[in-house]
Amino acid sequence: MRAAVLADAGVEALEHLFPRWRIWADTESGWHAYRRGEFIQDYHDGAPAFSVHATSAGELACQLLWQQAAEVHAPTGCSRLLPAVAGR
Repeated sequence: MRAAVLADAGVEALEHLFPRWRIWADTESGWHAYRRGEFIQDYHDGAPAFSVHATSAGELACQLLWQQAAEVHAPTGCSRLLPAVAGR
């Protein structure tokens, strides 16, 4: 079986698992995913990822799963700044 056929199967499988992401692979730079739809890219520290890149399908899947989990807890992103505590 040719590598391109396996890559296409991997892309198709990942697209079914992550329908909110446009996923593709190329032989030169690996696996990639960009958000689909109405997502507005934000550039502050802790902003949700707009694009994800990896060297393998498994690594890309892990990064996308991490991104899904992060969005459940902080849908608009997070910041490293801690809020001021009263009395300090």
